[in-house]
Amino acid sequence: MLRIKQLLTVMSLAAGSALAMGTAPAQALGFSFSPFQFSTQWQGSAPTGDVMLKSITTGGKTTSDFYTVTGANILQNDARVPGVSDSGAASSDRGDAVTNYGTVQEDASNASIVSSLGNLNLNSIIDTEDRGGFTIDVTFGKAMNEFLFWERGMNSALKVQAIGEGDTVLAEYLLNSRPGQGFNFAGFGINTTEINEVQAVGSLGLKLAGGYTNRLRLTSVKNSSLYNGPDFKVVGANPVPEPMTIVGTAMAASAFAAARRKRKAAAEQA
Repeated sequence: MLRIKQLLTVMSLAAGSALAMGTAPAQALGFSFSPFQFSTQWQGSAPTGDVMLKSITTGGKTTSDFYTVTGANILQNDARVPGVSDSGAASSDRGDAVTNYGTVQEDASNASIVSSLGNLNLNSIIDTEDRGGFTIDVTFGKAMNEFLFWERGMNSALKVQAIGEGDTVLAEYLLNSRPGQGFNFAGFGINTTEINEVQAVGSLGLKLAGGYTNRLRLTSVKNSSLYNGPDFKVVGANPVPEPMTIVGTAMAASAFAAARRKRKAAAEQA
């Protein structure tokens, strides 16, 4: 416990110093996302059946220790208009022959998002209409600093933000699954209920430097040719070491908030 208190004290001082210099919060606390490529080892019957994630390999290291989404909070999601083609935004989808994982639901709900992302079946995804916009927070059972993404179609973008306490944005990265933007072909394609063809799946990981978080904010912008309706899966990896778990989600965010309150109080007394 003493080490944790000392760590929080150091981080609080660092945040206070950064505030004095007028640095943006996420930068001041040393948070940033960096992309990394990985290969996907899977088992199943793509493109319409189960595609079960078994392990990934990156930098010569293979891991099979994964964590799936346990909670979701839809902040905004364009509603589907009956009779209007391609209306709406995020929906829950899965392969035509997938029955034991995920669900199929237009106008995704918090529960359907957890159903789609709360498993290791890469053919159980969030599907987005090409012109749709959404902002959705997803949470994991543990705080971690590595997040694995797969995108069906390799033709879209997705904004990813790491969220800390107090709704602080710790880091942000724009995933672009198009060729030449970092994504690798994951070695399989899928065909879900929303489409009538097999589309290739690409993959890319994000590593959070500076800390850990159990909440990501995922955004697609409406009517954007860049975002173009991402169809995706996200899985977490590399959880926070157990002795540090009690510190909570992105502990540096608490230090930042404390430093901000202290600065405000000092200004009022001046």
